Amino acid sequence: MRVKVNRRHIDLFEGAQVKHALLKYFLVRKLDRSLMTTVTVYDAYGHLIDDEAPLKENQRITFKEPKI
Repeated sequence: MRVKVNRRHIDLFEGAQVKHALLKYFLVRKLDRSLMTTVTVYDAYGHLIDDEAPLKENQRITFKEPKI
């Protein structure tokens, strides 16, 4: 299954959740995984979604880091 995270395509297994897409994105981009717990995730329409939400083929999600 292929999803888009912050304008980058990520290949995942069927039945993956948002947290799996974030993990793969952070690994591919070599980002600090401890930041995963602080980000806010949105769907393509700008609605807030949970880390446990299931993903579908070609779904687009974005995340934002909190401003400090």
